[in-house]
Amino acid sequence: MLIPVLDLGEVFAVSSLGSLAASAFFAAIALISIGFLMGMISLGCGVIRDSLATALENLELSRGVLDVENLTVLSDNRSVEARILNCGADPIRVGEFDKMDVILVYRSSAGFVKAIWLPYNPDMDLSYGWRPLNITYEGSEELLNPVSPDMSSGLWDPGECLAIRAWVADEIRGAVKLIVAAPSGVSSP
Repeated sequence: MLIPVLDLGEVFAVSSLGSLAASAFFAAIALISIGFLMGMISLGCGVIRDSLATALENLELSRGVLDVENLTVLSDNRSVEARILNCGADPIRVGEFDKMDVILVYRSSAGFVKAIWLPYNPDMDLSYGWRPLNITYEGSEELLNPVSPDMSSGLWDPGECLAIRAWVADEIRGAVKLIVAAPSGVSSP
């Protein structure tokens, strides 16, 4: 019985040219794939970066600001009244007014610049503090989430003005600034 013998030298000689062509083909496919993948990653990073930038801008806009308007020193020289506009901040519950920070910066009768944190004091039974007077929308009574007359319920919504009175024990002389911060972190500039 004869067994056919295959000369492996001839097989590998022909096949090495084929494998060289196949290797070149696969290398070209791999390079094209890697280039495509790198382009997609680069594009994806740009899209993600742009999306994050837009999200941060929207967060800042949604956060809003509290704008102190019409700050007036009253005739007793110990009190001020101000209107604070909620510019785009989320609604603030009247029940959270006691968590707000109100700081009055003024020049005292002794000539010193003082900055004093004022506690929420609707009963006005302390020598210094602040209390809400009313909430209006463009000078008229508010319609959205109205606040009760005794300021026990309701919301201070975006676009509405909160009128407050703040007082200190010293006489107020000179420049006055009011800084207000809500529990959410929204504050006056």
